Amino acid sequence: MSDDRSERLLEPMRMWREWYQKSEKQWSEMLTDIMADEKFGKSFGHLFQEWLHAQHMISELIGQQLATLNMPSRADMLDVRDRLGEVDDGLGQLTAEIAQLRRMLTTKSVVEAPAQPRPAVKRTRKPAKSEAPQSETGQSAPDGGDVKH
Repeated sequence: MSDDRSERLLEPMRMWREWYQKSEKQWSEMLTDIMADEKFGKSFGHLFQEWLHAQHMISELIGQQLATLNMPSRADMLDVRDRLGEVDDGLGQLTAEIAQLRRMLTTKSVVEAPAQPRPAVKRTRKPAKSEAPQSETGQSAPDGGDVKH
């Protein structure tokens, strides 16, 4: 009994699938015949060219309006995206180089024995005393420079 019930439930699905396959085949044959016609190809090509021209004109008009409103266009946003991608790539390269340099420094410091600390350099000469320049009157200028009258 359950097999008979499932057969009845699946029957509409089977019918729908057969209808779908037949209609798809008919549409495919009809469109193939239409596309094979040279007149249709030429007229479709002309229509497509007109559509591309209209799309280009609309894009230019919208770009001008956005520029007037001081807003970025799609092309501007794509340019920013590309530039940001380049910056991100450069940052990734710098990060990799820094990590490599750190590894080199840590392996170098482990391989080399620490050197003896250098003794501090003792000063043997004292710096010369600097005298503040004096003005024509014999007094030193407050900023250390010549006083101009």
